[in-house]
Amino acid sequence: MPRLGSNYLLVIQFSDRYFRDAAEIAAFEDRLAASLPRTCKVEGHGVEKRATNFFVRTSSPLAAHRAFRKYIGTRAVERKVRVAFRLSDSSPWMNVWPFRDTRAFALSYDDDVEDPFEAASKRAIPKRSKRGVSKLVTRARAK
Repeated sequence: MPRLGSNYLLVIQFSDRYFRDAAEIAAFEDRLAASLPRTCKVEGHGVEKRATNFFVRTSSPLAAHRAFRKYIGTRAVERKVRVAFRLSDSSPWMNVWPFRDTRAFALSYDDDVEDPFEAASKRAIPKRSKRGVSKLVTRARAK
């Protein structure tokens, strides 16, 4: 049973090429923990195939995402990150960043799957939401 205040797993994901070494990843994780509200708990990171993931437990994934965006505060970094959350291991991923992103979200990406960090892949993200549909949370397609 999840503890109160940690119902969701929020994943902040960068390309595996974004960080130069393990020290840079650890430093980012420390800064991330300091930037998030007390309702969030950074549970570590994982370097997977084609992705570096930071895991955050939170009761409010959208508020955690807003705090993270204030922390990074630069468009250059925003273009290189994906953010998604889910309630449990069996729940579908919900993409939060980039807005309106319907591409599949996974903790790692096989070589036969299009790299979600490439510019060509990002062109699949619609520029506008359909009428009555929120841009804030978009269900990710299944792999």
